[in-house]
Amino acid sequence: MTAIERPGLRRWLLALCLGLPLLGAQGGARAQAEPYRVFDARPVITEGPYLVALSDTAVTAVWMTDAPSHARLRLTEGATVREVEPQVDGLVPVGLRHVVTVTGLTPGTRYGYEAIATRVVKLNPYWPDKGLSASSEAASFTTFSAAQPRAAFAVMTDTHEDTGRIRRLMKLIDWRRTDALIHLGDAFDWVASEEQVFRNWLRPTIAALGPGKPLLFARGNHELRGPFARQFAGYVPTPEGRLYYARAIGPVHLMVLDTGEDKPDDTNVYAQLNRTVPYREAELAWLREQVRSDAHLARAPFRVVAMHQGDWGWLPDGGAAWRALANQAGVDLVLAGHDHEFSYAPPDAAHGYHLLVLGQDQLARVEATARLLTVEVVTSSGAPVHTLKIPARALTRAGPTLNGALP
Repeated sequence: MTAIERPGLRRWLLALCLGLPLLGAQGGARAQAEPYRVFDARPVITEGPYLVALSDTAVTAVWMTDAPSHARLRLTEGATVREVEPQVDGLVPVGLRHVVTVTGLTPGTRYGYEAIATRVVKLNPYWPDKGLSASSEAASFTTFSAAQPRAAFAVMTDTHEDTGRIRRLMKLIDWRRTDALIHLGDAFDWVASEEQVFRNWLRPTIAALGPGKPLLFARGNHELRGPFARQFAGYVPTPEGRLYYARAIGPVHLMVLDTGEDKPDDTNVYAQLNRTVPYREAELAWLREQVRSDAHLARAPFRVVAMHQGDWGWLPDGGAAWRALANQAGVDLVLAGHDHEFSYAPPDAAHGYHLLVLGQDQLARVEATARLLTVEVVTSSGAPVHTLKIPARALTRAGPTLNGALP
């Protein structure tokens, strides 16, 4: 690895003003025109890029490099080109994992993009040593839009580190007609390391998604366990910075929720390291505000919840407040996993929504127009399991379902 250097005066003068040592031939580096040395060293993109939690106006791209680098995303829309570089507390992140979120996008628009990483050889306090840049192959994605006439996504759950299962299910997806993949959680038995995250889940998932289709992830209870659980969210980041969010996808208002753990926080196996009660209270407050004020939810023909545990997870009230709020909001369909076997419960006195729980080796194909939402569940071999058709019901903010105080 050699430095690309040229002698010059600017660095010498800057060092003199700052009272820094002057580096000459005997000091390890020559003065040069550039304020830092650029080495003939280029990073390699080892994973990704992949897209997470795409929305109508934002996208988050993630990729990995084999050496410390800083990163940016080059975005093209027709003849318009812009580059987005992240900062955290005023500093450009340098590392092996790169996360770039772009906001202010136009709904329903196709964007080209490249992930770019530039090698950082040494983070000196002054004049850090840099390297050259590497770029991903050109790719593209299309933002969601509240105005798109059709929404389609594939859903799987509880893959539990079985890469063969992931590949079999992915082969059943027609990506030309599918907007996104929704994974309903428990991708792992527990989360132990970065290598496990890629080897046992993201690597086979990204291979099928490619760089242009987004992953929407609903965290399962097993993702809260293990020595790497506290770092896991950094591999499925969202523009909102949290693991629950909503998306406007044409006729579908999709709410991706985090149902937390399946046992109380004071259960001995957690050794007093869980605090899911205040976390879920904050999530419920967010959902209340979503129901109260979101314009797309108010007018969308269908409201769909994607989450891991169909009973809303462990909660002090048994999930009563969540069910009441879902009924108040006119939720049409809840998609869940956790049970490792298929079940379906139609609307009843307790819940006004269709509750569909996917089995472990099953895929759901969800498609919606303004008039009809269809869910087809098949096994990993493609055999049919269940077909559900839900006609649109007329719901508006002025209608009886959304009137009154929220629970």
